Amino acid sequence: MKTNYLLCLWLFLCLHSSIAQEKNHSDAFHVDYLYGKIMRHSPQILHLIQGPTQGILLSWERKTYGKKNWQQLYNYPSYGASLLVQDMGSPDLGRVYSLHGEYRFFFWERQLSLKAGLGAGYIPNTYDPIENPRNTAYGSSLTASIIFGLEYRLKQIFGSPIDFKFGGFLVHYSNGKTKSPNTSTNNYGVQIGLSHQFSETEKRYKTPVLKPITKSWSWDLVAATGANDSGIWGEDNEAFLTLTTSVNKRLSHRSGLSLGVDAFFTPSVKTYIEYKAAAFPEENQFQGDEDWRRAGLFLGHELYLGNWSVLSQIGYYVYYPIDYLNREYLKVGVRRYFTDQFYASLLLKSHYSKAEAIEFGIGIRL
Repeated sequence: MKTNYLLCLWLFLCLHSSIAQEKNHSDAFHVDYLYGKIMRHSPQILHLIQGPTQGILLSWERKTYGKKNWQQLYNYPSYGASLLVQDMGSPDLGRVYSLHGEYRFFFWERQLSLKAGLGAGYIPNTYDPIENPRNTAYGSSLTASIIFGLEYRLKQIFGSPIDFKFGGFLVHYSNGKTKSPNTSTNNYGVQIGLSHQFSETEKRYKTPVLKPITKSWSWDLVAATGANDSGIWGEDNEAFLTLTTSVNKRLSHRSGLSLGVDAFFTPSVKTYIEYKAAAFPEENQFQGDEDWRRAGLFLGHELYLGNWSVLSQIGYYVYYPIDYLNREYLKVGVRRYFTDQFYASLLLKSHYSKAEAIEFGIGIRL
């Protein structure tokens, strides 16, 4: 549970830092209706897929005009925040209330946009062994929330300041295995909505000349922590430590590659070993004293968005003393640079569709 509160605090501080730096921009407000269904990504949630999902999405958007050099690289995206209230179509799941920070990227004369948002959600109707034993998707009240949307906008309908828009969405809810059960949900569908522009300013898009990259190679040192459980229902979550080092190659103003090593110190794996050895001795899978530490090699990509970046990594355990989840692992998330050398990161580690942990990290780039 402490991990989820850290997630909310981390998102608030980073979003406030970004907004505080910008002034005198054009703002827009949106209201959308979402209608969809839950994806059947696991047999363990089939009994929870009943009616359609329905939701109301309230959003605030702020335009950019090239004040920051990176903005022209992505056709002057906008950023903002949204509040989503969603009924998951099942009395066992109930409703989810989520808040996101977002970026919108524009195409086709800025009528088509791709939205990506990351945030946190509140779930009142979580799993309870007595009151709600069927809810195997949500084990905690606080959850991470990821939203994507593809929208087409018809501007100033009937000569009014109102825009009409329609498109599709995908929303993912998961607590990152901070508390089991955590089968999670993915729901997708269609959306329609209206938007209104406020404080429209007559500004031109700036096209500054970008300075060449002077430092193409760098070295990172990262320490990350959080809390997760062993996957055994009812067990408390335990703090873990991940140490990472990597060599990075900057390819362009937009992106870079990294090659690195992860060392994982995860006590919940030790709990899993001890439980299996004690509860199922006939399987002869564990003795109870196996090493619970792991180490992996990874290849990563970093997409730069000014002071922010989007990370994606694929790794393989080179030290893997026990068979736990899968030998391959994935990490996706965001990074916030406070200076050229110091940053904070938020990463979701998973083994394909099975989440293992949410990592809160601090790092230095040399």
